[in-house]
Amino acid sequence: MKNTSPFIISIMYKYVVNATLKIIWSEKIEYRDDNAESIPSTGGVYEIQGKKTSDGGFTRRYVGESNNLKETYSKHLAGYTSNEKLNQFLKEKRSFFRYVKINSDSIRKDLEKGLYSKYKHSFVDAEHLPSGSGKYVKINVEEKNE
Repeated sequence: MKNTSPFIISIMYKYVVNATLKIIWSEKIEYRDDNAESIPSTGGVYEIQGKKTSDGGFTRRYVGESNNLKETYSKHLAGYTSNEKLNQFLKEKRSFFRYVKINSDSIRKDLEKGLYSKYKHSFVDAEHLPSGSGKYVKINVEEKNE
């Protein structure tokens, strides 16, 4: 029997790959002008946290990735971001920055997506959700503190 259909259907098998990224966070650095010099100028993933008044713990507010952590720290501190909720928070609340140095752009994107998926950081704009590199369907993150 001859196929007379004008459509060619091809089925491609795509491997679904899950990743587990193991990271060690830097120490928490309070968001202040005089702390900018302690941030490296390398690429990485960072998290902004706020201090809870109720129990003294920390609450995760924002996760991002950057080619230059020091520049990003300074831009956030100066309010040079389009995220008004984050800008307001950094002006009004005691907040902290921590990071993981990562040179690879795709790994930074995957880690950012994995952290957001795990914690649903409250100041990440719904229009700019982390997308990852596209290599993995699910990204797990195992964390330790320095």
